[in-house]
Amino acid sequence: MGWLIRAVGHDLRNKLGVMQNSAYYLNIRLGYGNEKVQKHLQIMEREIGNANRITMDLMDFALAKEPVLQQSAVKAIVAEALSQLSPPGQWETTIHLEDGLPPLVADARQLQRAFTNIIVKVFQEMPEGGQLQVAAREHGGFIEIEFGAMGLVIPDENLAEMFNPLVSAGGTNLGMAVSKRLVEGHGGTIEVRSLAGEGTIFTVRLPLR
Repeated sequence: MGWLIRAVGHDLRNKLGVMQNSAYYLNIRLGYGNEKVQKHLQIMEREIGNANRITMDLMDFALAKEPVLQQSAVKAIVAEALSQLSPPGQWETTIHLEDGLPPLVADARQLQRAFTNIIVKVFQEMPEGGQLQVAAREHGGFIEIEFGAMGLVIPDENLAEMFNPLVSAGGTNLGMAVSKRLVEGHGGTIEVRSLAGEGTIFTVRLPLR
């Protein structure tokens, strides 16, 4: 089954890449000066990107890989995760990274993937927009990275199924299941809490080696 998922996923990503390049080209040629055309082409680009991420999530979930460890800066991983996204609605991002954070010994690509999926989940829960807060600090031999959305409250029954890949609540949970697997593959943990008046915070804890 693994080879089949790998083959189908590879073919789908190739097709999506062609579609994304075509949408980008049309946006340049037709979007300038026409707000309606530009809006719909940007929607196409965003949804193609979402379809590509779902395909990658399926491949990552079905074909778990050992992390390739090397020294990686938290700031660079967070920046790369954010750069991969085209959020719906109006979002403002605030980043607070503690000064002097030591590097992680980690697979930067896998962690970037985990962080991207967490942020996508926040966007799915608040498609109209909001404020995303990203923070990182060293604590007790771990690096703690938090992704928070003020005003976002997730019901308890949805929190309980947050990492169940077979459940769809506010968007697919497959990405969150992949994030959990990737973080735990680094010896870390991931949790989410949501409280009225405070919002929702996803916390990733990764050990310093």
